[in-house]
Amino acid sequence: MREDYNLDYEMSLENFCNEMGFIHDSFNHDLRPEDYNLVAFWQSITGLHQYNSRSNKASNIHNTVLRYIQRAMACIIWGRKEVGTTRTGELFMLWAMLKNRPVNTCFYLLDYLASVGAKSSVRSEIVVGGIITYIARKFGVGEDQGINIIEGNNRLNIETLIAINFIKPHPFANITFELQLNVPLCLIILPNPSRTNTEVEENFMYVGDSP
Repeated sequence: MREDYNLDYEMSLENFCNEMGFIHDSFNHDLRPEDYNLVAFWQSITGLHQYNSRSNKASNIHNTVLRYIQRAMACIIWGRKEVGTTRTGELFMLWAMLKNRPVNTCFYLLDYLASVGAKSSVRSEIVVGGIITYIARKFGVGEDQGINIIEGNNRLNIETLIAINFIKPHPFANITFELQLNVPLCLIILPNPSRTNTEVEENFMYVGDSP
């Protein structure tokens, strides 16, 4: 909130979830299940045996569906400036989606905002995408101040995926694309539902050079 508003807002996590339209159902918000293992899950979707949130690139994730979801979460839930790496929360959510486990998304959003605020000094740059604007509009803060639109592409569409080196047009077909993957001798032509179906665990990693 802007300082000149001079207003503080306080509410419970449950009320905030309700106001923002998040499903929470009163489940534990940050208790990782005993069967969740970060390193093991990272290995299952990348083939890498070690995980470091500061250096592990999202492009190491093989399955294009999981990569797309990770990028969407990085841009929407966390609103991060640097989205090329993965966060532990993002990986846990991917695991929960694959296992059909409930996750309190609202908690992770607020936890990230709190961590950004705690680590940033008054003069430092704070980047959280459009989250603050969305929250402010939800609670009617600053409605009489006008809206300043920041120009740019706000869609994670085909053009954007090409621009961020997520996919590239395949040279031998006009309507298909090739997945950009940090794996040698591996070629995935998209669309390819049989290879990208996340209900098949074997599709978490792509091995070999056949489409």
